[in-house]
Amino acid sequence: MTAHAFSLLFAAVLANQAGVPIPVVPYLVAAGALSAHGGAGMLLANLVAVGASPVADAIWYGLGRWRGRGALLALARLLRRSAEYVDSAEGRFRGHQVAFLLGGRFLPELNPIAAGMAGATRMRLGRYTLIAMMSALAWALAWTGAGYAIGNLTNQALISFGSIATPFVVIDGLLALGVWR
Repeated sequence: MTAHAFSLLFAAVLANQAGVPIPVVPYLVAAGALSAHGGAGMLLANLVAVGASPVADAIWYGLGRWRGRGALLALARLLRRSAEYVDSAEGRFRGHQVAFLLGGRFLPELNPIAAGMAGATRMRLGRYTLIAMMSALAWALAWTGAGYAIGNLTNQALISFGSIATPFVVIDGLLALGVWR
């Protein structure tokens, strides 16, 4: 992957984890697949994804700590959700903090709410940071790992298919041209 690709991955992950509704999973899967073909491994792609996530988390944690429930209600309005959505999320967060933070990472709309809840409920910053980093690592590894596996499968399939594909491509081309009707 090039420096531009890593910059794009960083920006996409940062925006997505901050709550911007852009699909970042295709970026992560593509980064994994490119890592499989490039032979460089997934380390750098995962470092970029895990590095971008806490930036977005810190913003929402800080807003939640500073403005409390008001920040969460503002976020709910931005996401076109009701106050009841925030109330429901807050109840779940208080009962299952670690699971909520981990699950919130995989549901992009929920991640900023989870980070804001952690701040608003005064979760210790060290504890929150540890949980957020572990969830970011699990999230990034899951998607880049899937891309890496797909990249390896497609590479093997293309090599196997390439040796027998030429006659079929030629025959298909001739049929398309109407030579054998």
